Amino acid sequence: MRKLAALIFAPVLLASCAPSMMAPNASSVDGLFLQAVTGSNLFEIQSSQVALTKTNTPAVRAYAQMLIDHHTMAQGQVNTLAASRRVLLPKVLPPELQLKVSTLANLNGASFDAAFLQEQVVAHQMGLSLMQNELTAGKDAAVMALATQQTPVIQQHLQQAQTLLGTAPAPTQR
Repeated sequence: MRKLAALIFAPVLLASCAPSMMAPNASSVDGLFLQAVTGSNLFEIQSSQVALTKTNTPAVRAYAQMLIDHHTMAQGQVNTLAASRRVLLPKVLPPELQLKVSTLANLNGASFDAAFLQEQVVAHQMGLSLMQNELTAGKDAAVMALATQQTPVIQQHLQQAQTLLGTAPAPTQR
């Protein structure tokens, strides 16, 4: 009877421990940052892939390809850090970002360009916020170094989206 009970309850006990055994750092500030940045990178890559098929504007096409290249490279760094810290990363977009990609895919021409660029402004503002949060509250030096490295890249992406959209702030006089 004890053996039978052990056979029945052992898998249940192991299953209840599995999340903590698989991703011990996922609830840390640094682990959450890596997960959030993955969602951001996935959105940038997928929305930019849509842009390559939808835009007729060479500057928007070049911007989208640059985003794919930069965010794919950044995600490679995130993957390496997450793997060494046993942080599980999302494989798909969260529903709200998937909805944005799907909405973009249904637009064409100037309407597409405007919506895509506006989404890039919002996404890169959010990305800068993620980086700042990590730099303020992070504990892991390597993860913080990634945030430091990516901050100027994201600032550049934001400025380019604003310029293409025609909403760039006026340069400050010094």
